[in-house]
Amino acid sequence: MTKKEYILDCLVDDDEAKTQIMEYFKLFKIEITENELDFLLKEMLTDGLIIINQQWKNENNEYPYTLTKKGRYIWRTIY
Repeated sequence: MTKKEYILDCLVDDDEAKTQIMEYFKLFKIEITENELDFLLKEMLTDGLIIINQQWKNENNEYPYTLTKKGRYIWRTIY
C-alpha cells in the first residue's frame, strides 16, 4: 500500500488528528517524517479525499481529518 492508502485506512473508522496518524504509521513500522505527512495530507485535502473536522480538537490542539465520500470510495477500491 502507498502512504496515502495507509492514511485512508487510518481514517476509515474514525476521525484522527495528525498525531494519531503518525502513531498509525509507527504501528505498522512505516517510516514517515512529519514534513512528508504534512505534504500528503495537503495533497489529499486538495484532491478532495479528506477534510478537516473543525468541530473539536484533540489534547494536542489539533483538528482531526475526516474521509470524504470520494476518500471512502478510494479506500473501498483498495480492499
